Amino acid sequence: MLNDSRRPRRPTSFGLRSAKDESGLALTITLMVVVLIGAMVAAAVSAAISTTRTVTADYLGTRAFYAAEAGVEHALAQVELALQDGFLSDAELSDINPPTLEGFDFSDYLVIKDGAWDTLRITDGPFAGLYAITQNIKVTSRATGPTGAHSSVEIDAQAQAIPLFQFAAFGNGAMEAYTGSRSDTWGRAHVNGDIYMATNDHHLHTIITTPGKFIRDGRVWHKPQDDIHIFVELSDNSEVEVDFDSEDTPDPEVFKNKSDTRLEGRLRTGAMGVDSLKPPLPDGIVPRELIRPREASDSEAERAAKFAWQADMYVTVDLTDIRDRDDVCDNPPSGTPSKLPTITVERPSGGTVPNDDDKCDIFRFEWEAFHDKQEWKFVDVLTVRLNRLRTWVMADSAARAPRIIYVEFVPSSNIVSSGTTDDSDEGFYFPVLRLEDGERLHGPLTIGTEYPLYVQGDYNNLNKQAAAVFGDRLTVLSGRWDEDANDVDDDPMRGAEDTEMFFSIITGESEGYIGCYHEGPDPGCIPTPAGKGPGVTVQMLEDWRACGGKCLHRMIGSFITFWSPQIANPWGSWPNPNQKYKSPQRDWSFDFDLSNPENLPPGTPNVGFVLRASFRESY
Repeated sequence: MLNDSRRPRRPTSFGLRSAKDESGLALTITLMVVVLIGAMVAAAVSAAISTTRTVTADYLGTRAFYAAEAGVEHALAQVELALQDGFLSDAELSDINPPTLEGFDFSDYLVIKDGAWDTLRITDGPFAGLYAITQNIKVTSRATGPTGAHSSVEIDAQAQAIPLFQFAAFGNGAMEAYTGSRSDTWGRAHVNGDIYMATNDHHLHTIITTPGKFIRDGRVWHKPQDDIHIFVELSDNSEVEVDFDSEDTPDPEVFKNKSDTRLEGRLRTGAMGVDSLKPPLPDGIVPRELIRPREASDSEAERAAKFAWQADMYVTVDLTDIRDRDDVCDNPPSGTPSKLPTITVERPSGGTVPNDDDKCDIFRFEWEAFHDKQEWKFVDVLTVRLNRLRTWVMADSAARAPRIIYVEFVPSSNIVSSGTTDDSDEGFYFPVLRLEDGERLHGPLTIGTEYPLYVQGDYNNLNKQAAAVFGDRLTVLSGRWDEDANDVDDDPMRGAEDTEMFFSIITGESEGYIGCYHEGPDPGCIPTPAGKGPGVTVQMLEDWRACGGKCLHRMIGSFITFWSPQIANPWGSWPNPNQKYKSPQRDWSFDFDLSNPENLPPGTPNVGFVLRASFRESY
């Protein structure tokens, strides 16, 4: 008992063990917190890195997308350039190259035709209702950036070439109209400049378009607004007077709203998104190049557009090579001058060439054939006798029939031909082309020259064909024209007779005080002298009031004016006021047969533009 009671007791360590347990738990928790914070930091870093990578990828992908889109825009711009002549060849498409963008590679870049050319009606935009020769185009642009990021864009577009002769009137500059009596515009009209109408009773029966302004006043001669009355025919055949223009309604949205609500959108300006329709030539080439002769330096686009290169009968009158008439014609017709310029006929695309007898029978040259009182000089005339051409063609139409005839005058300043008048310079001449006896054509025919053009008598009115003429400026002579009575300066005007003509024309027309249809340093751009006023599309030389009232001049077709005349007098002025012509009863209107593309004359120029159809990103 004593021993048991004296056994020492072990000291208790309860409090000490509790402190140690708490310390271990704290350490564990601390470690867990550290690990958790580390995980959170790691997750945040990972998320930041992921976000950075995503943002970078999106950025690089966006850059690639915009690069691919730039490739599409670059291709369409080149298509528009290629289409300026109204024609898009496979070679032009194959020459289209991607843009140069630093760091990007265009490994998949295609511009291809999608199907064949087709003639389709335009259903949208300011030119809706017209038909266009349409080629579907597919453009693919795949851009790859320096890090491998890539994007691909595809677009469908339509290359549309609008034949010009489906316009009743088309002008490359401003249009001016001054009439005191009733006048009517039938058929579509378009001008690339502003429209000035100072007309008292003018009726627009179809749509008129301009990328510029519509102004109810004259540009050269101003008129009070109370004396100007212009009417637009609506779809229900009713008419409404136009009581606003671009001057008093300058806000585009307000103008558009007025045109849409009051005029059914039949008067369309730049306020409504109308674009210019460029002449079918490359940039930097003046429109008059359309009627210029062939030149070795002509580009492919110029060759596609110029009448001279399209001609399947090319006539050259070489005024630097004057010969005895027997050397030019084997059997010269009666009245042929003893000296003639050398006349050659080529058939560039094949076909029979007239022998010398037929050539000199069809193409007759005469020095100083008559005195043109508007030019105030004698003119040296190559006459194409179209009845003789028809007779020659009908003997073998398959081999002989031309569709486009171009006449080139090779100039020389050493010919004394028009030097017999007091107002002519010695040693110079004035060559012109005249078409006569054209009542019945052999078939579709376009004919002209870069020099002044004269059309005499009824034309294409007996067996109407698709026909067109072109020249520096057009002068109309009635079937009663007597050149023998116009051989001296002071001859009185001869009376005309009723005359009708069915053809489309491309010619020059002066343009008020400006006098030019193109800007830039063109040396042939002649400013109109003060006081001359606006010029005319068609010149006349006779008294058209000799029919017991007014003789009728009927001219049905399409009227295209691209330039100011460069060879003919561009101002419509008369040196001798007593010799001025007396106007006819005019029936000048659009030939609605041209609304069918099958009735277009050979070589009809086209104006081209590109219409986007769809856009998509491909993956």
